[in-house]
Amino acid sequence: MRFASPAVVCRPALPGDAADVLEFTKFIWEGHDYIKYVWDDWLADPEGILMVAQYGGHAVGLGKLTRLAEGQWWLEGLRVDPQYQGLKIGSHIHEYLDDWWKARGGAVRLMTSWERVQVHHLSERMGYAKLGEVRSFWAPASAGRDSFVPATPGQARHAAQFAAAQLEAYNGLMDSGWRFSEPTEAVLQEKAEAGKLWWWGAERAGLLACWDDEDDGVKVLGIGFAAVPPERLYEFLTDCLHLAQRLAYGRVLWLAPALPWVEAALTGAGYASDWDGTGFLYGKQI
Repeated sequence: MRFASPAVVCRPALPGDAADVLEFTKFIWEGHDYIKYVWDDWLADPEGILMVAQYGGHAVGLGKLTRLAEGQWWLEGLRVDPQYQGLKIGSHIHEYLDDWWKARGGAVRLMTSWERVQVHHLSERMGYAKLGEVRSFWAPASAGRDSFVPATPGQARHAAQFAAAQLEAYNGLMDSGWRFSEPTEAVLQEKAEAGKLWWWGAERAGLLACWDDEDDGVKVLGIGFAAVPPERLYEFLTDCLHLAQRLAYGRVLWLAPALPWVEAALTGAGYASDWDGTGFLYGKQI
């Protein structure tokens, strides 16, 4: 008698899946995968979905859709147990999350490494367009006067219009901590309320959105976007280092658009990158 092979079944994650997931993810990224730190929060997320791919009675893959703002979704945490490669589990996960998103609509985006060619092909097959590439740059905070003043929540509409015009030269998106979205009025109002939106220059020539991070105990000021004319980017980035010092951050980080003139301004202002390649941004909208 010949028995059929187990089928891959995708479903919402359950608390009991933690043991399987944490077991196979502890070997990913040379033991530095962050899933163990976010699993409980992702499972409790009331607006998005955390799902797993089950095979042979065990969770062997996972994926997460996170709502960043009204109509804006981020696909993250796509993982497959290395022992189960070749079963197209990644495709099953991607398709399941895509169907879940379609029932809600809006825009969905993701970021993947330049090396993950299979994910590029899968994303393109499912109708995602490449939105650009980013590379991580950082620099230590430095002493000096800066020209940043806080934006108020009441300025959110003007800030969104300003950002949209300036960011046409970049990739048009805002990073909120390794998650990219469109900087809409509602999004920037929240940023202003949190004290994370800053006008730059006496004549308001630029706008900075930022976010917080920590690396080895060092407070990091993350640049969400640098909405500034290209010819003034170097000045802007230098002032970001002074702002970080004023606000007691140890360094500044930017997942910057991988454009030659952007990277030239970054290196000129003292930022460096330890990335060999880039992160590819993909997205689609209905």
